[in-house]
Amino acid sequence: MCSNHFQCKSTGNYIMVSQQCDGVIDCHDLSDECNNSCGKSIIKDFGLKILSWIIGTLAVFFNFMIVSKNLLTLKNCRSSVAFLNKVLIILISVGDFLVGLYLLLISYSDSFKFGSSYCTAQPDWLTSFECSSLGVISTIGSQMSLFSMTILSFTRLYGINNSMKIPGPVTKIVVLKTVVVSVITLILSLSIAVIPLVKMFEDFFCQRDAL
Repeated sequence: MCSNHFQCKSTGNYIMVSQQCDGVIDCHDLSDECNNSCGKSIIKDFGLKILSWIIGTLAVFFNFMIVSKNLLTLKNCRSSVAFLNKVLIILISVGDFLVGLYLLLISYSDSFKFGSSYCTAQPDWLTSFECSSLGVISTIGSQMSLFSMTILSFTRLYGINNSMKIPGPVTKIVVLKTVVVSVITLILSLSIAVIPLVKMFEDFFCQRDAL
C-alpha cells in the first residue's frame, strides 16, 4: 500500500491519506475517522472528564441541600420580598441541580457506556432519545437559572429604589403572583428546550458536521 493513501477497513477502498482524520466520512465503515489516530469520545480531554465528574457531583449535592433547606424554611418568611427571593433562589438551585445532573449523566455515558467506541456510535447517539433528553435537561436547567437570576436582579433593583418602603406581608395574592412567575419561568425554560425537537423546527437546529 502506498504511504500516501489510506485503506478503508471493510471495503478495501483507498482514499488520500490527507482525507484521514479530516472530520469528513470517506469510508462507509467510518474507519478513516474512527481509528487509533483520530478516535473520538464525548468528552475529549482527560482533565475535562475529571472536572465533569467533580463539578456534576458537587452541583447535584449542594443544590439538593439548598433546595431542601429553602423549602423547609419557606413558610417562615414574613415579608413578600423575602418570600419571592427564597422562591427564586429555589428555582436557581433547581436549574443548577439539573445542569449538574446533566454533567453526571454525560460523564457516565462517556466513561462507561461508550468509552473508545463512541466514534462509531456517534451518529446513532446524536439522534437517540437519550441524547435529546440530556439536551432538554441541560437547557431547562440553564434557562431556569438565567430567568430566575434575571427576575431576582430586577427584584433587588426595585428594592433599592424603594428602600424606604416597608415590604408587605406574605398574603394569598403574593403567593399567587409568585406561583405565576414560577410557572411562567418553567414554561419558558421547557419551551426553549423542547422547540428544537419539534419536527417542523428541526431544520433550524441541526448539527452540520458529519462527525
